[in-house]
Order: sequence, then structure tokens, then C-alpha cells
Amino acid sequence: MNEIKGADNLGKPIGRNFLKFLIVIIAFQDVAAGVAGSIMADIIAAYPNFDPTIVMLVATFPGLIQIVPALFYGQLSSRFKKRTLLFTGLVLFMIGGVMPFFIDSLPLIILFRGILGLGVGITMPLSIDIISDFFEGREKDTLIGLGTSTIACIGAIFFQLVGGILADAYGWQYGFLTYLFPIWILALTFLFLPEPERRDKPNATVKDLFKAPKQVYGFSLGQVIYSAFIFGYVTNISIVIQAEGLGNATEAGLAVSIFTFGTLIAGLIFGRLRSRFPVGVVPMAVFITGVGMLICYSANSLSAIFIGSLVGGFAMGLVLPGVFARVSELSEQKGVSYVGLVVVGQGLGGISGPFLYGLIMQLFNQQVGNFALLISTVGLILLSIVWYFFVKAPKEKVSPDLSL
Repeated sequence: MNEIKGADNLGKPIGRNFLKFLIVIIAFQDVAAGVAGSIMADIIAAYPNFDPTIVMLVATFPGLIQIVPALFYGQLSSRFKKRTLLFTGLVLFMIGGVMPFFIDSLPLIILFRGILGLGVGITMPLSIDIISDFFEGREKDTLIGLGTSTIACIGAIFFQLVGGILADAYGWQYGFLTYLFPIWILALTFLFLPEPERRDKPNATVKDLFKAPKQVYGFSLGQVIYSAFIFGYVTNISIVIQAEGLGNATEAGLAVSIFTFGTLIAGLIFGRLRSRFPVGVVPMAVFITGVGMLICYSANSLSAIFIGSLVGGFAMGLVLPGVFARVSELSEQKGVSYVGLVVVGQGLGGISGPFLYGLIMQLFNQQVGNFALLISTVGLILLSIVWYFFVKAPKEKVSPDLSL
């Protein structure tokens, strides 16, 4: 079938490839909260009367708040049309993103950043859900990989780069104007994205989350732990590069960009890899992420750091779509959407990461820097082993196309 028409019969049928484009661009703003990270030094300088930890909520608060709508996503998707949720999420995202440009109050800025988080908490699981509504099999896996890794990374690079350029040229508040950019996504999806046909399924409630298959809990918990261990790289690689005399702040930024580029590339081939390694793709990718961290930990040159960053980023670009793909399949089997739990897992991992590393470093009387990369290495490799043996689907009960 080359043309698709939604349940609402809105307009003319659209081409299958155009539908794929409309769906994957929804993920463009999934990591856009990072704009604040690129201008954080300027924001801290603008509010000298506030503790820097409080100011940093401008960057971290969206990740905390996105947990709330993601946790209730199954219930929301059963009560409201997908298009309604999409437009609501995008509008909340743009309002919460742009309003800090117009205000000077730090508490209000943090509040609007929370509104942005609400938008992301809706659109992130929704983008996976819509893919599952229209596509299946390897085609669905390919689109999940493109959305959660490739398009999300392109969006992250865009928002961080353009936000930084605007902030340097005109002032830090101008960086928030980048959040006007997704208006073209809102316009295109409003005009052309069809409403998926409603499936016969019971109304999802919070109680359904406690009746989910064990694999859903396993994958979601694995995502919490994985996201927490990734924290060690993101926050310490620049410290390692400069402390070891391997480069300056610019080269440290380049290492993070290479990590992101690896994630972007992985999304392009995720569907093919998952079709070849249906059971092992996620634990294998978790293990490879650990190998990337090990290369960075052992590195005595900037080129080795870049190689480790590329390896780790590539593997991360397989883990997230792999988790989403499996949880999406389990959701289809049960008739209740559990994909929001993965988003909750991501958020909890990002929040718990600093506390986890602080506890371990205090226990071993170590400082930030290279030791944090060692924690990531050991933690990720152990997680990959546990994931493979205790979370994978039993082969005799799941066909190759539906496993992990």
C-alpha cells in the first residue's frame, strides 16, 4: 500500500514515505532541553545571588518533569486522539521553551522549563506509539531507530549549536528563541499527519502499569541504570581531557559531538541490526558502550578519546531504540501502551546519576574525572551481562521478529 489515510479521513491520502517523514520528525525536539546546558555558564553569571545548583535546574528540571506525563501516557493515549496529544505536546514545548526569553525571574524561568518538560514527556512516547500504529516488523524498527537516535541527535546538535550562537551574538536569553523552530513540525503534522485508527483496547490506567509484563519492568529498570552510567561520560569527559593535558575546552566539546555523531549513525542501521540480532542487540549494545567508556578511561591521547566516544555513542544509539522497540511490542500484545515507562526510566536515570556517582566516589575516596569513567565501564559491562541473562525474551515463546 503506497498511500495511507487515517481514521479521521483528513484531506487526501498521503504517501507512505511522507508519512514516515512526518512521524520521525516528531523526535526532533526530544533532547532539545540541552539548549540550557550550552549557555549555563552565562545563566549562572546572570544570577550571582542564586546558588549555582539552583540555577542548574534550568537545565535539569525538564528531565524531571517529563516523567509526569510519561508515567500517565497510557491513560492519556486511551482518552485523547494522538493528534490532540501531539499538538498539545508541541505547543507546551514551544511555550515553555520560548518564554524564558521574555522574563528575568529565575523561578519563572525554571517554571517554564518545567512546562517544556511536560511537552517532551508527551511527544517522546507518542512518537514511538504512532510508529507502532502505522508500521510493523523491520520497517517499524528502522523508524524507531531513525527517530530516537538519528533525528533526536540532529535536533540536539541543532538546538545546542544555534542556541549557543544566538547567546554569544546577542545575549544568553536569545538562545531560547531556538525553541520557535519546531513550529514547522507543528504545522506539517497538523496539516498532513493522519489520526491512527483506534484499536479495540481497554482504557489504560495507572493500575495497568502494575500489571505490565515482567520484561517491561526489566527494560525500564535497565534504562534507569543505563542512563545513570552514561552520566559519568557526559559530565566528566571534558574534565579528563583537560586534567590529563590532552586538549582544551573546544576539543572536549568535540569529543561530546563525536559521541553524539556515533548515536546519530547507529539510528540509521538499527533496523538492520535488530533483524540480525533480535535477542542480543540491546545487551550487546550496552556492553559496547562499556567498551567505549573503557577506551576513554585508558586513553593517553586525544585521538583515543575520540575513538572511545564514537564507540560509546554508536552503542547508545542502539540501546534506546532497542528498548523502545521491545516495550512497544509488549504493549501491542497486551493492548496497553507501556512506552511511557521507558521515558520515565530515562528521566530517573538522569536524575539519579549524580547521586550514584557521588556515593561511589565518596565510598572509594575519589574525585571527579577519570575514576567516573571507570565506574561507567564496570557498571555498563555488568549491566550488559545481567540484561542478557535475566531480561531477554525466552526463545521458545517469542518468534525471532518479536524478540528483544
